[in-house]
Amino acid sequence: MNTNWVAVLLSTLFCVPLANAENGRAVTADRVSVFEVPLVCPAAPQIGCGGASKPILLDLERQLGVAQAWLNRAGTRIAIVWKPDSTPETRGKVAAELKEDRGTELEGRAREETVNDFLSGKSWYHAADVDRLSEEEAAIIAARLVHWVKAKTTLAKDKAEGLQRAFTDVLRRDLTGESAREKQRPPGLSDVAREYLDQEQIKILKQAIKDEEAIENGERPVPNEN
Repeated sequence: MNTNWVAVLLSTLFCVPLANAENGRAVTADRVSVFEVPLVCPAAPQIGCGGASKPILLDLERQLGVAQAWLNRAGTRIAIVWKPDSTPETRGKVAAELKEDRGTELEGRAREETVNDFLSGKSWYHAADVDRLSEEEAAIIAARLVHWVKAKTTLAKDKAEGLQRAFTDVLRRDLTGESAREKQRPPGLSDVAREYLDQEQIKILKQAIKDEEAIENGERPVPNEN
């Protein structure tokens, strides 16, 4: 099942269009600093990692002088909107702390292009919105797991679609931290799969899950499934 429509739909619905406004006032380029960051999602390299970026963005917005912090869709840039009364000293301190998280401040043409992109208000995510990236990641991983199962066993279309929906929900809750907040142990991938797969197919799934974990740990590349 092609998941491109999922990414497009979620981006359209949830990407915040007002990154260039603060309390109804325009944000000017001189109040924006941009940083190159390694926050691409290992399992879905076309988007940023919501789980990895969220604590960084939240921490930035707790810093003195910071009004807003945003991640671009690709997970390669963070934009910081400074408060009007921020000083060079406070900006320098925040920049130094972000550098410890491997954030490199952009200058010159790279800065100008990124700031212009940010001020356009397109494809940038606030801390409260990066869960949308995690939801996309969940859909991408779920589709890949089902693809791997189907490659090694016969799976009816209705079962494949139901399995993908179930996987997406489990992964979404895990990647957004929702499952960690539940009092009881939430069902895992193998648990929900039992409704759709027999024992032999469950074995195939478990190997697929190991392969997926290897991708997320950087031990193997994302496969080309086209």
